[in-house]
Order: sequence, then structure tokens, then C-alpha cells
Amino acid sequence: MANGKWQLWEEDAAQLERITNWAANGLTDEQIAKSMGIRRETLWVWKRDHPNISNAIKRGRMLACEAIENALFKKATGMVLEDTVEEYKGELRDGKPSNGTVTRRTVRRQVPPDTAAVIFYLKNRMPDKYSDRRTVEVEPTIPTVVLGIEPGRADG
Repeated sequence: MANGKWQLWEEDAAQLERITNWAANGLTDEQIAKSMGIRRETLWVWKRDHPNISNAIKRGRMLACEAIENALFKKATGMVLEDTVEEYKGELRDGKPSNGTVTRRTVRRQVPPDTAAVIFYLKNRMPDKYSDRRTVEVEPTIPTVVLGIEPGRADG
């Protein structure tokens, strides 16, 4: 049954899309293989021998990385959590509804930038400028040794 089973996955666009989605949702190779009904080792062979399957997994992993990069960027710069429209029966006076009319207002909640996310982003995007690691070049010195004379001893 395993012979040719890869064809069901590699030649069907819908099946390749399923593989891409599994990878995009963060599933490991082992979990993807289980979802496909095969062993992890079989998936490794298929990835090596069948480029469509390998590319579907790579594409899904790239989508996941892009989503995480976007989330990190939003966290580093501050983000809008929600723009919602609230409806009240009545006009708002001092923040409270007063009579029977319907009033709408837009509410925006925003999160301030996260310092840790900013540091992480800059250290990884601009390591020459923001890295904690500094390289110091040291030239080795070779000690001078005079044969036959012990240091600190004077012959007199």
C-alpha cells in the first residue's frame, strides 16, 4: 500500500495545500507524517525524492515565519488590539447613556511598544550595531627565553 502512496499527495493540489497548511500551523515532520498516515522516516524519504512535497512543507514553514515576524514587528512598534463600534441606547453624557436613542462610537485599544521585542528585533536585524557581542583582536605575544639563565637569579 505504501508503494505509490506519495503520488496521492504529490500530484493532488488539494493534498499539497493540506501539507502546506499543516506546516504553516507549526506541525513538526512527525505530526505531518502522522496526519498523512505515514511514518516520519517515510516523509523524510518523500521530501528528499519528491520536490512538490518538500516545497509544500517549506512554503508552509515560510508562511509561519512570516506570521511570527509580523507579530514581533507589531509588538515592537505597538499595535492596535481592536477597533470596535459600541452601541448605546441613549446619548453619551459624561461617558454614560442618557435617553432612549441609539448612539455609536468607535473604541480603539492600543498596546504600547514592547522593549524586549524592540531589542530582539534590532539585535537580529542589525547585529553590527546592536549586538552584545564585541570582537577584540589580540595579537599573541611570544615570551623571550634566554637559554641557560634562570629568571631572577644573578651570577656574581
